[in-house]
Amino acid sequence: MAVINTNLVSLNGQNHLKRSQSAMETAIERLSSGARINSAKDDAAGQAIANRMESNLRAGSALTHGINDGISLMQTAEGGLDSINDLLQRSRELAIQSANGTLSDADRSSIDAEYQQLAGEIDRLAFSTEAFGKTPLAPAEPRPLPAKLGNAPHITELLGPSFETFASGTVSLSYIPEGATNVMLEIDSLGLDDDIQIFTHDGKHLIGTPVDGTHPDHVWKAQGVAGINASLLTSENGFEPGASYDASQLQDAAGSYDLSSPPVELDYSDMKITYSGDGDRLLVATADDDNTEFNDGTLSENMLERVTFDKVTENLIVFVVGQGSFNARATWDEMPIEYDDPEPAMTPVSTATNILVSAGVDQEMDTITIAPTPSDTHSLGLEGVALDPREKALEAMQKLQQAMGQVDGYRSQYGALNNRFESAIGNLNQEQASMGAAKSRIEDADYAIEASSMVKAQILQQAGNSMLAQANQNPQSVLSLLD
Repeated sequence: MAVINTNLVSLNGQNHLKRSQSAMETAIERLSSGARINSAKDDAAGQAIANRMESNLRAGSALTHGINDGISLMQTAEGGLDSINDLLQRSRELAIQSANGTLSDADRSSIDAEYQQLAGEIDRLAFSTEAFGKTPLAPAEPRPLPAKLGNAPHITELLGPSFETFASGTVSLSYIPEGATNVMLEIDSLGLDDDIQIFTHDGKHLIGTPVDGTHPDHVWKAQGVAGINASLLTSENGFEPGASYDASQLQDAAGSYDLSSPPVELDYSDMKITYSGDGDRLLVATADDDNTEFNDGTLSENMLERVTFDKVTENLIVFVVGQGSFNARATWDEMPIEYDDPEPAMTPVSTATNILVSAGVDQEMDTITIAPTPSDTHSLGLEGVALDPREKALEAMQKLQQAMGQVDGYRSQYGALNNRFESAIGNLNQEQASMGAAKSRIEDADYAIEASSMVKAQILQQAGNSMLAQANQNPQSVLSLLD
């Protein structure tokens, strides 16, 4: 049938040309992108599978980076532990040296001074070793401030086995809590007369120098104190309400001074207190001589003062009265500490660090925990350790050995975790390679196939264009019927 409105041959040619055009476009797209699947229409199931694989590949890359960060954290911590171990080794060496019975008190004091500096460096390393915002060697729990007695701080807040410098005056320095044992308090007045004064919390003056009487001491007169009044026995200074001054028990050791054999031994409230005396009152004034050689506020020798307590049966308040500066230190065996509630966090703390090692699609996340390794002196059991006197040096040897064992345990922990992390990284790398190959087989274009497909499509398109031209000429044959 001869018709002109519908050219079926042309329409069929156009359809085949469109197919060959689409096939050529697909081949060009795959060859230019390198991917067999460029949209879901190319392979819906394959696209979904490849997308999940892509998520796993990216997760594996992030996991490897995170594990390497964990290794860096542990290497930083182990570097700090290595330095702490060196300090502990030197500290134990000093403890052995101090335990030698041939040393003098001055020798042990010098050795202890070096140890206290080493202990301070251990704490500095523990608090300052930091990586990624973590402080793995800091205490595992916050270090709170001990409760105050009025405004008087707990003795542990200010004093330790090494000398620290303070300003003297008529404000309480600290308090010693009930329950403390074998407490030694020592000050060095540094050439100006600054005197230890020990009070009970109800106002009894036990140790120190007299405020009034026949020969009041220079330190009180220099402060304008002619008699204890309400301005000193205040709740701010740690005294209980209604406390009144009582000097009936006061021991000032006037005329005597001896550090090794204290001239004062006071028994009060089941406490045995010894006092070296005040070097400025070594020469005792006579009743009829006002121009004496003592009590003038200056010292060229005998500048140390020492007070000891075998046990503390009630809270004691410590003053160092004078108008200059002084060095002070303290040691003890047992020291009860009550903390304010809530306990404030004053220092960095170490916390557990969870490192992701698996986070695949539709899988449970898997983590490895880097546990905290607190290595400050408190966490290592070295708080209050001293190498003077000899008995404390002997105790210190055992404590330092235990601290070294604790540090060795931490380093072993890091070594084992480091090996585990390296193994996890190796597994992830193998998974990445295998999964990348699988994703390539699904998603990447085969250039040999796609090039052949493009050539085929080009030939079909050229042939289709030629045949379409021929098909479009067919309706012209109808004109011969009209002639």
